[in-house]
Formats: sequence, C-alpha cells, structure tokens
Amino acid sequence: MRSQLLDYLTTNLTDSIKPSQELPFEQGGSALYLKNMRRVYLDEDNIEQEQIITTFDNDITQTITTVRGYLAVDAKNRNVDLDDALTILASAKDGASITNSYRKELSYTTTIDNDQLIYEFEYRFYTIA
Repeated sequence: MRSQLLDYLTTNLTDSIKPSQELPFEQGGSALYLKNMRRVYLDEDNIEQEQIITTFDNDITQTITTVRGYLAVDAKNRNVDLDDALTILASAKDGASITNSYRKELSYTTTIDNDQLIYEFEYRFYTIA
C-alpha cells in the first residue's frame, strides 16, 4: 500500500512539499525527515491480522495494514503550500488506488521541536479475508 500512496502523493504534491521515495531511516543519529525538511517520508507496510469470526470450518480474519509517514517543516516560517499539502495527504487514503479495503483511516499528530514543526501520520487500511 506504500507504493500506491507514494504514486498518489508524487502525482499530487507538486509545490515545495514533495514525497521522498526513501524510507524514513536514521542517519548519523538523526532521522532523515528532520534533515530533509519539506519531504514526506512513508515507512514500510506494517501488517496485522486479527480473527473476527470463528466458525467450524472457516475463520474470518481482518487484516489491518498500517503505513506511517513523517513530514518536518520550518516552524518559524510557514510554507505557503502547507495547508494544501495536508489536504492532499488526507485525501491520499481515498484517492490512492487501494481497492480491496472496506475501511480507510488517517490520523496525525503535530509536535514542535526547536524550530521544526513535525507531522507524524498513520494510514490504516482494513480488509476482510
């Protein structure tokens, strides 16, 4: 699902805030998204399964795929396209070509660390198997 989200974000984030194809790893003790501000980093898919209904011959399970993302911007000088970028990030859960999910969610938190405004967001996609 990470690749579908990246495709959507690459197509729609065209101003100063853009997606990165790299994973949000740490380099030299600092997270990459903190070094490269105005870049959206998406982590690998995290897949979790839980049993919903147990029957004698077939169990119904729900798969929850979570993709975490990060964006850091300058807290002192707000980007003029930040609101547009946040709207695009929110619409990616529905606009990306993810077809078999019956429930799509996005939540995010913001923190200020020194002179950086950090957005940490989480996409969740639910499927029944």
